[in-house]
Amino acid sequence: MAAVDVVRGLLLVAIVLSGSLLEPPAWFDHAVWLGVHPLDLVFPSFVVLMGVGLGFASARGVQLARLPRRVLVLLAAGLAFNAALQWARLGAVDLDQLRWTGVLQQFALLTLVISVVHLVVRGWLAWTAAALGFAAAHTWVVARWAATCPGGELTPTCNPSLALDPLLVPVPHLYWQMGAGHDPEGLVSLLGACATTAAGVAAAHALRGRPGVLSAAGRLVVVALVLTGGAVAASLWVPAMKRLWTAPFGLSVAAGVVLVLAVVHLLVDARWAERPGAGAVVRAVREPLVALGRNSLLVYVGSEVLVAFLLLRPLRADPTQELSYAQSLAQGLAWLGGPQVGFSTALLVAWWVLALALHRRRWYLRA
Repeated sequence: MAAVDVVRGLLLVAIVLSGSLLEPPAWFDHAVWLGVHPLDLVFPSFVVLMGVGLGFASARGVQLARLPRRVLVLLAAGLAFNAALQWARLGAVDLDQLRWTGVLQQFALLTLVISVVHLVVRGWLAWTAAALGFAAAHTWVVARWAATCPGGELTPTCNPSLALDPLLVPVPHLYWQMGAGHDPEGLVSLLGACATTAAGVAAAHALRGRPGVLSAAGRLVVVALVLTGGAVAASLWVPAMKRLWTAPFGLSVAAGVVLVLAVVHLLVDARWAERPGAGAVVRAVREPLVALGRNSLLVYVGSEVLVAFLLLRPLRADPTQELSYAQSLAQGLAWLGGPQVGFSTALLVAWWVLALALHRRRWYLRA
């Protein structure tokens, strides 16, 4: 089914463009604490699609022999990714301050948890229930903790991440050394992310299910509606926020991605899409996105590292006197419609050309 890769491709376009912003506005950048900003939606959407991929990969049984290698490769890649970011920011790698948590590390732990659960949970209905179960457990933890805070409200100085994440990882190796009061990819957010990933697995089983009373798209709509109901119910106890990956936030993002997947599935996987005429147009639009989506790990991680290098190097004691590489490139590409448009367009085209070339050879980066 091409729909999954197409949606991945669309998300990667958003990732490359949003990550290339030279100065993202405050309303677009990650929310400092409560609330949800547009940039907060990117990583969780990728997590949903990772769950879809896990659902397809484990549909005929979990590959237990391969699981440890996948987890270790992702953990190692995550540490290398953090080291690259630290070098771009500081000009050196300080192992005593190197962050151990991160997006790839969360991918690794999510892969481990979801694969183990997949040994006993089967079918789209069961996985939808599993997503709600993870969300309920996370909501219980966060709500109980909030009840102990002044005024019953979560704050950067009173939340479960601040207390529990240092039990797993020493403080110097956590996000901002816990100066922010939380770790967005720590132990507490992992439980919330499990709900989002499980929703993706439910979507995979809904797509794979045999024709019956409901079509694949119909099953996806049901999953999205149930997830939306769970998000509304959880909002009675905890607020929607990315920083702790609460259920109102995680389930809502999952519901939105599943709905998009249903629509794209109807557009690109339908039988008419293989016919001449309109089908040829669909295939022409579909294939470049498929090429991008099938190398999602390479483009996602690679674009993050590249942009960090371009934005943060050279180290500037006075940014007004010395431009970063990104600013220099943006000024040189201003003829494309302005510095920001030129820079973003160049990055997107470069990654897309690379993805197309690798897709032609059937070379894909996988853990």
